[in-house]
Amino acid sequence: MTAVKAENLTIFYGEKPALEGLTFSIDGGETLLLLGPNGAGKTTLLRTIAALHGEYSGKLLVFGRSPYEARDVISYVPQSHSLNERVPLTATEVVAMGSIYKMGFLHFRIPPNVLEKAEKALGFVGLGHVKSRLFRELSGGQKQRVLLARALMSDPKLLLLDEPLSALDPSARAEVTAVLNKIKTERAITMVITTHDVNPLLGIGDRVMLINKRLIAFGKPDEVLRDDVIKSVYGPMARAVQVGNKLFCITGDTHIFHRGEGP
Repeated sequence: MTAVKAENLTIFYGEKPALEGLTFSIDGGETLLLLGPNGAGKTTLLRTIAALHGEYSGKLLVFGRSPYEARDVISYVPQSHSLNERVPLTATEVVAMGSIYKMGFLHFRIPPNVLEKAEKALGFVGLGHVKSRLFRELSGGQKQRVLLARALMSDPKLLLLDEPLSALDPSARAEVTAVLNKIKTERAITMVITTHDVNPLLGIGDRVMLINKRLIAFGKPDEVLRDDVIKSVYGPMARAVQVGNKLFCITGDTHIFHRGEGP
């Protein structure tokens, strides 16, 4: 089944288009890696699919429904969490928020069945041992995995992740990528992931979409991450270099993409 389908999608802020004329589709269970320079419209597209932004023309369907109608099967993890870390929430309580918000409970009235599910979700992301620790005391990578566990609490069919690897050290990036691979292989959840550094994610990416206010390229990683395509977005200093079975794409800044390495 098609998970996300867009036809001539143009997204607006007021009268100004932020993205124009996007046409693409993602099958259920696929992972799409969404690339583009700062200001290209990546977060705007993610928020529109998540039904958090509704100014658009053209067609946009999520499992055959409008984004608003499909909200029950979508989980969205923004680049920066909005939790007030002065509130002493444990890791389990943060994960449980993925269910209790919809049920109308406060965190100190979490039902036992929700607590049990939250603890299982923490175990799934490899953090069962921190279930009683305060969220604010966790490392950046651990916090990101807690937020992934929270996103899984609603049993989504579509997971939207905005820069889940940003500001993480190499070890933490590897841990988060391993969890994303586990979500893909064991849960078969469709994922759309925005990223500046596609290197750790190419092992799980079925499709790559490159945008810069419009659709530049869409297809399998080897079809999109080509020298001419990269140069068209990142400038003449960018290039793609094939070394054996690995593709290195140098964009002229700190972003280096590797093809052929899994999580």
